[in-house]
Amino acid sequence: MNRRLILLRHGETGFPDRYIGSTDVPLSSAGVSQLRDLKTIFQDQDIDLIISSPMERCRQCAEILFPERSIRYDNALREIDFGHWEGLSFAEIKKADPGLVDQWATWSRDFCFPQGERIGSFLNRIHTVGEQLSASREKTTLLISHGGVIRTLLCYFLKLVPSDFLLFQIDKGRFATLNLFKEGGVLTGLNLGASAWGD
Repeated sequence: MNRRLILLRHGETGFPDRYIGSTDVPLSSAGVSQLRDLKTIFQDQDIDLIISSPMERCRQCAEILFPERSIRYDNALREIDFGHWEGLSFAEIKKADPGLVDQWATWSRDFCFPQGERIGSFLNRIHTVGEQLSASREKTTLLISHGGVIRTLLCYFLKLVPSDFLLFQIDKGRFATLNLFKEGGVLTGLNLGASAWGD
């Protein structure tokens, strides 16, 4: 059976160009507007299952899009914890920890963000999500999550190595679509917005 997976990144939060992972921030007014623009097209879709990260920015997205629907919240869909780097820009991180930035760039499973999460632990929990989605019998599933989570799931379903996650730009308030098969996934849309499915 051909199944469809929709991967939606939460809307804008008002922290552009800063690493926000475990910090629980709400949507900005611009982020709320982004989701309201998406509401009509998602309500017109036949979505069987909605799963969301429990972080406030994702919860708000789910509540705006589906105020009457049951939402499954899953801690495994949280963004990676950047530890001491939470809230910093890349330039600030590079200035403070240039050696660690070089290690980070290798995307080794052994790298751990200072006082944060190990990349291997993050990959394990996201790959578990991928296995669960692969085994699901729902025809259309919508997942509301974060940029790093969505990039990692794309690599999982497209059979790419985890370090290929940088191949994908995942914009806030936009979504990707995949068709899932027993052998893997086929990417059918990336960074789609309010006009994604036309009239």
